[in-house]
Amino acid sequence: MRRFNITAGIVAILFCSPALFSLTGDEAVEQFRGRMYRLEKMTGVISWTSLDGQSYSGSFKYLGPDKIYVKFTSPVNKILVSNGRTLWIYSPGAGICGTQELEQGTTSGGIAWLVAGYEGIASEGDTGYTIKLKNDARTYREIILSVDKTFFIKGAILKREDGRIMSFSIIDASTEADVNPDLFNFKVPKGVKIVNNPVNVR
Repeated sequence: MRRFNITAGIVAILFCSPALFSLTGDEAVEQFRGRMYRLEKMTGVISWTSLDGQSYSGSFKYLGPDKIYVKFTSPVNKILVSNGRTLWIYSPGAGICGTQELEQGTTSGGIAWLVAGYEGIASEGDTGYTIKLKNDARTYREIILSVDKTFFIKGAILKREDGRIMSFSIIDASTEADVNPDLFNFKVPKGVKIVNNPVNVR
């Protein structure tokens, strides 16, 4: 009988441990938020689709907690910069720069801040986790996160009540590359038309 109990225990560990020790949705969200809040800097390539179906891609540099610089490859040459207080969207070809003052506290932490207050379900795959979040009281009723084994963001799908979807994915991410803080204090070139508080700058 003792041998049987020992064998049964080994079988449980080998074949049942994912179910016994898998993370709850809340635990997965907290792991993800903690991982992202600890990020001091990051570089990589981001591709995303906006709510109106437009596709974008470009290389980015991030400096925590709220600074971002994106140089687009599609559309070519456009630049998006934020120092956490002001957002600039510069289109050299059109000679236009949109500028907008940001409400303080709404950009700090990025998507880690955005997913607070959602109920989640987490599932583990070969390369990481999928975390499905829902909150019917939010602008984005459903958010699906794709993260690696360390809960580092790989991509996300954000769904609104009206059915529109915004999504993004990140590749070639690095937390080791140098990021110059001066990059985020954008200076609008002379002769460029400034559009204040644009609803949409393309």
